[in-house]
Amino acid sequence: MLPSRRDALILAGAFALALLPGCEAPSAPEESETSITVGASHTPHALILDGPVRSLLEAEGYHLDIVEYENYDEPDAALVEGELDATFYEHRPFLDAWTAAHGASLEALVSVHYEPLGVYSERLDSMAGVEKGATVAIPSDPANRARALLLLEQERLITLSDDASTDAIPANIVENRLGIKLVEVAAEELPDQLGEVELVVMPGNVAMENGHSLTDALAQEPVGSLLSDTYANLLVVRAGEGDNPKLQALARALNSQEVHDYIEQSFGNNIVPVFDPIEE
Repeated sequence: MLPSRRDALILAGAFALALLPGCEAPSAPEESETSITVGASHTPHALILDGPVRSLLEAEGYHLDIVEYENYDEPDAALVEGELDATFYEHRPFLDAWTAAHGASLEALVSVHYEPLGVYSERLDSMAGVEKGATVAIPSDPANRARALLLLEQERLITLSDDASTDAIPANIVENRLGIKLVEVAAEELPDQLGEVELVVMPGNVAMENGHSLTDALAQEPVGSLLSDTYANLLVVRAGEGDNPKLQALARALNSQEVHDYIEQSFGNNIVPVFDPIEE
């Protein structure tokens, strides 16, 4: 049955009132205020997020979405484009190199853990077995490449110039007593080099994702050194957004006692927490 003229006028009036300032009904918080989307690599970042962090955020009324990446260049690009609220996969030298290369403005909120670099092989049983002309696969990204070179120097396979540090490059090699050959490979592709070359230098998370552990490594970075501060993995957000309440909640969760315990219990010496848990 069609509404009467009187009913139609009442409906029209009600609709007009709804449009007047001050007459809007109270609205629920927007989903963007309670939903947090984080880009991460699988191990250990997504595992940490999907474990204790998700539970802690849900207790505060936040919903966590995790987007996993294999390519190290993609997460920060998605963050810059606004597709993510934060990333959790990189350390300071990588972040600095990436932002400089892309002209991006990103900032770190908190440090979470350190992934010691290790030297792995399916051909050799010890570093003493490295022979002249051996091929060594190292990460191609600038930050992890420098770490690999410093580790090879630690093992006395090469000597770097005195000014080489976290920005070391192969050109900084001043002595190569065995004439080893370096092959630069994207970090996520390093496990494919095992068996193909004598030595492979891999970040801890890449090694773990492919069934390896520091207990299998022929050599590793020293844990508890300045390297653990320099290469601590960070929660990263767009510059100027660090005070956002939901990102502060995420930062608190990542530096919680629950996450500290989870890392120690789940990953052994492959992943090392670098923060003092926040006391509630």
